[in-house]
Amino acid sequence: MKEFKNIDEQIEVLKNRGLVFKDLDLAKRYLLTNNYYNIINGYGKYFQNNTDLFIKGTTFDEVRSLYFCDKQLKQAFFNSISNVEHHLKSIFAYRFAEKFKNKRYAYLDINSYDSNKILSVGRLISDLSRIINFYKDKSNNPIHHYVKKYNDVPIWIMVEFLDFGKLCAMIKNSKRSIQNKICKDLMTFIHENIGDLNEHFTPEIMISFIENIHELRNVCAHNNRLLDFRCKADSRYFSALHLKYNIKDNNSRRYAYSVFVSMQCFLSPTEFKILSNTIRKRLNLLKKHLNSIDIQEILNLLKFPNEWLTQPRLKQQWD
Repeated sequence: MKEFKNIDEQIEVLKNRGLVFKDLDLAKRYLLTNNYYNIINGYGKYFQNNTDLFIKGTTFDEVRSLYFCDKQLKQAFFNSISNVEHHLKSIFAYRFAEKFKNKRYAYLDINSYDSNKILSVGRLISDLSRIINFYKDKSNNPIHHYVKKYNDVPIWIMVEFLDFGKLCAMIKNSKRSIQNKICKDLMTFIHENIGDLNEHFTPEIMISFIENIHELRNVCAHNNRLLDFRCKADSRYFSALHLKYNIKDNNSRRYAYSVFVSMQCFLSPTEFKILSNTIRKRLNLLKKHLNSIDIQEILNLLKFPNEWLTQPRLKQQWD
């Protein structure tokens, strides 16, 4: 059994491993309110050289700053992914309703989806049914209102009760005609962020981007570590986008940077610039607090390019 150590004992262990404390009272308070395991086990390793010992001169403030920066980066990504989710819900609901006009509970009909994905569609319909059954008898919510008054819950109401995972599943299992229209609708964002294209934004590319954004979203929502994060699979290669960022077909596209780049396809220019500028601001602030390691090591963990921090701030609409 792992022995319990009080905060004074925890600090003594860290001192013996070479960590420097400039303000013991602050360190004790921080370890009490933020969890030793999350801070030291999660972020202390980036200040070590394949041993339990810290690089000479490493301070607790550096470890704490890295932990705080990672937390702020996750908040920035989560806020932007919420905007991605909002846009996708709106576009999908419109195109689905357009396809199945005046058909009650069309999203509960297996024939409304891709006929080649029967098993996954069956699970999806079951999940959607459970959501309706959960809310229909509870007052003061739109599902209850629409079931009682119209014996139907329109798709534009239903999507607001879906998490990002269920939304991804609905888009992924939809008919090709709906997916194509969603891709076409997203071209407005793509043109505004990237410029004119000579390449189609296909459903396969779109879905692979959405799946990786969803994985990153879960890391942020569950407060897991963003550093070292990698998606299960590379996103599809979209040369019109990736070449602009010197990302080649044989490069990995499953880290935070590639997800960041792909989010331009789902965000307005202002929304994407806010994300980009926030990340740059947080990393530049971290840079000022690092002495024993270089900020470039952190950029490498996120797979951001070496020169990214030296690039100018993007001008936002109200600048």
